[in-house]
Amino acid sequence: MIPEQQIPLGKRIPDELHAISVSIPSMADVIGYEERDPDTIAKMDAGYPRFVKHECLQQIESYWQKFFDRPELPIWLTASERIAQQLEAYLKCPGFKFLKHQGVSGICLPKDEHLNLRAKLYLRHIGGYLCSREAEDYLVANGLRESIEKEASYQGDSEKKVLDALTPLLGARSTRHIVIAGSGMNAIYSVFQAVNAVQSPKGRKSWIKLGWLYADTMHILDKLSPEGRANRELLNVFDVDELERLLESRTHEFAGIITEFPTNPLIQSADLERIRDLATKFGVYLIVDPTVLSPANVDVSPYADIIVNSLTKYAANQGTVIAGAASVTPQCPDSEVLMEKIREQIVPPYSRSLDCLASQIDRYSKHVETVNASTEKIVEFLESHPNVKKTHWAAEERSHSNFAKVARRGNAVGGMLAFDLNVNLADFYDRLRIAKGPSFGMIHSLACPFMYLAHYELITEKSGREYLQSAGINPELIRFSVGTEDSDEIIEALSEALD
Repeated sequence: MIPEQQIPLGKRIPDELHAISVSIPSMADVIGYEERDPDTIAKMDAGYPRFVKHECLQQIESYWQKFFDRPELPIWLTASERIAQQLEAYLKCPGFKFLKHQGVSGICLPKDEHLNLRAKLYLRHIGGYLCSREAEDYLVANGLRESIEKEASYQGDSEKKVLDALTPLLGARSTRHIVIAGSGMNAIYSVFQAVNAVQSPKGRKSWIKLGWLYADTMHILDKLSPEGRANRELLNVFDVDELERLLESRTHEFAGIITEFPTNPLIQSADLERIRDLATKFGVYLIVDPTVLSPANVDVSPYADIIVNSLTKYAANQGTVIAGAASVTPQCPDSEVLMEKIREQIVPPYSRSLDCLASQIDRYSKHVETVNASTEKIVEFLESHPNVKKTHWAAEERSHSNFAKVARRGNAVGGMLAFDLNVNLADFYDRLRIAKGPSFGMIHSLACPFMYLAHYELITEKSGREYLQSAGINPELIRFSVGTEDSDEIIEALSEALD
């Protein structure tokens, strides 16, 4: 059900220890969060796990400062010992200290604000933080937490259950050609590194970012590409002629093209058929992320060499698991070599997170069917409302023919849409009763002023707003994730806020 009252600032969505979203109910709260206002931050009990240190990680950090005699020094807990080593190599910091206790790894750094920001962002970009459930288990084992919080958990072979569910959706030859990761970003990072390992020896070190990509995907390409690269960004996913001209002008330079199908937040669908032909012609790997609508709605496997997917969305629909997947498709060149290299890089999901995902994945299909039906009704309402300037969704005119090529059925429109307003953003947002916070694909509908949360630095600068304008993105846009609540209740709540 849609809540009768606003969910207070900083409360988890859902109200569970490992929830992935958090309530940010007003525009003042959004700005306070982005600008690190002390009063706002003090009320934040949680946050999206790759952006905010989970409370269980914070508890271990405090414990380790005493345990390892590192009073008040920052400690970064990593998903594995290998990630800790990679972080140290990335930072090139002589004053670091590697720490490990009872299977949990991390590094301790000097009190240097810039250095620690780099550490934070690196772990965020690659999905390298210690899993909150592993941290919880460590705390319980050391008497720092009374017990593990109860939650639904599959009791059989969780990996097999998840792989069996994903194989027909991700176009893999077999379950052997899919790998599950501890997060969607770690899946993307692992694929990025695997493609570089194959392509760099051929002199192919540059990447093409096609369309507006998720922020951390862009950061991986911008910050972690091999030396000597000259990456290119093509913001217009519909201009395949520009892509062709670029590939023809730099025939042997590009390692891969990465794109989302459709894009986030404008829900724009590129012509994957033509892009596939260009990728083959010019020896470039095509990596496609279908997370926005979910691979249960769109089948990109005939066109992609590699599919990356955040299982946090739609598959883990209860909103309590971070996970991802990478799949190598049958047409991918050097598929076995790539699969091996992806496995070398990947951070596997923690066992309890995998069990939790397996317990939710049975509801995947039903969840998608419900939100598909609701989305069509909600779009019809929004497009008829005078205070909505423009609605972005899967089946809008410019994207429709490209979307139809890969849609698994007629109404496979997914649960994400976005809209521009004819009224003041804060007035609408502050009145809206629907849960407001990051993420999508959950049973809970979620609204957010996406560009404020994902790209605040662009919102606050004239040049940034001009850059957004060049991508066709309204900075005041609302991104809306349709949940499984009754569609009439969702529309009623939207109507209240719009009127």
